[in-house]
Amino acid sequence: MAHVNLLKQFKNGNGWVLKSIPRKPNGQRDWSALPDGSYFIEWREGGKRMRLPAGRTVSQALEAQRIKLAELSATEVGILQRYKPPSHTPEPEPIRLSASIRRYLDQIDTLKKPNTYRKYDAVLTRFDKQFPGRELQQISIEELNEFVIKLRKSGLSANTVLHNVIIIAQFCRRNGRPNLTRELQLPAAIHFLPRVYSEEQQSRFLVACDSSERTLFSTFLFTGFREQEVMYLFWKDLNPKLRTVRVLSKPTLKFFPKRWEEREVPVPVELAELLESHPVTIDSPFVFPSPTGNREQNFLRRCKLVAERAGLDPEEFDLKTFRSTYATSMLRRGFDVRTVQHWMGHKSLETTMRYLAPAPDVHDRLDLIRVPGGAPNTVPKKPLARATRRNASKHLQGDITAS
Repeated sequence: MAHVNLLKQFKNGNGWVLKSIPRKPNGQRDWSALPDGSYFIEWREGGKRMRLPAGRTVSQALEAQRIKLAELSATEVGILQRYKPPSHTPEPEPIRLSASIRRYLDQIDTLKKPNTYRKYDAVLTRFDKQFPGRELQQISIEELNEFVIKLRKSGLSANTVLHNVIIIAQFCRRNGRPNLTRELQLPAAIHFLPRVYSEEQQSRFLVACDSSERTLFSTFLFTGFREQEVMYLFWKDLNPKLRTVRVLSKPTLKFFPKRWEEREVPVPVELAELLESHPVTIDSPFVFPSPTGNREQNFLRRCKLVAERAGLDPEEFDLKTFRSTYATSMLRRGFDVRTVQHWMGHKSLETTMRYLAPAPDVHDRLDLIRVPGGAPNTVPKKPLARATRRNASKHLQGDITAS
C-alpha cells in the first residue's frame, strides 16, 4: 500500500535537520512543534527512498502529499507507469490568499461551533478584500501594520482590533507564517471593570416582570448561564429533586457548550420552584421557547423592555451582566473561586476573576484604619463629614458673593 511521509527541514545549532512531523496524543499532526523551515515528501520506489520538496506552508505540503499518494496508488494498479522525477522539480505553485482562506474556513466550519465560524468568516473575508489576488507570503509586515491601522481608524475598538488580529495570526500560523503578532504594532488592550446589578436594580427589574419573564431572568441571575445556554435549555436538563440545571450538548440543533464541556449547576430553592411551576409548551423541548415553540432569540430585547417598564435605563441592562452579577454574588456568599469557576464553565481561574466586581461597601471598614502615631478618633463620622461639606459650601458661597 502506498505511503508518503511528510518531513520538515529546519536549521538548529548543529546545522540542517530533517524530521517527520510529530503527532499530538490525539493522533493529529502537531504542525507547530518544529521550527520554521521547508517541507518535503518522502516515499519508497523500487526499494529506494525518494524525496521531493513540498513547499513552505502546511497547505502546500498536504497538497503535495495528496498528489503523490494518488500517483503511487495509480501506479500500483497499473493505471500509470512508474514516475521518474526529473533532475530538478520546481516547488508547487503558490496558493492565493483567497484559496487559503476558503480552505481554512472549511476546517473551522467542520471543527468549531457555528458562532465561531461566523466570526472567523467575517474577519478573514475583510482581510482577503484588503489584499485581493495576493499570496500570503507576499504580504509584508508594513502592509499588515497598515491594515491594523485601517481597522482602528474605521471605528473598531482597540479590543476588537486585537481580536481580529488574533484570528488572522492563527490563520497565518496555519499557513506558514507563525509569530505574526510579535512583529506587528498593536493597540493596547483595555480591561474594563466588570459591571454587576445592585440588589435594588435586581429587585426593581424582577418586580416589573410577568411570571414567565421572572422565571427566565431569575434563571440568568441564579445560574450564570450564557445566552445560548439558556436558549437551548431543555426540560430534560432540569433535575427538580437534586435542584440542579445542566448544560448539555444538542447535536441535532448544532449546539455545543463552550469548549465542548457539559456541566451541572446547583440552584437556589426559589429558582427550582419557579422552574417547576413554569408552564410547559406542548410539543416543545425548550424551557423558554419562542411563541412558535422553537428556540427563543429575543432575550436581549425582552430584557431591555423589562428594564424600561421598571423605570431603569435599558442601556445598562444586558444578559452578560447577569452572568457577572452571579459570579460576584456567589463569591461574596462564601463559595470558593474554584467552585464558581466550575459553575461558570470557565477554563481558568483568571477568566472567572475577570467577572468578579470589587466590593462597593468598604468605607466603614476603611474608616477603622488609623494613621500610626496619630490622635485617636481623628477620622470624622459620615454625618459630620456631610455637615463639614455643607459649611464649606456656605463659606464658599459667601466668598463668591463678597467678591
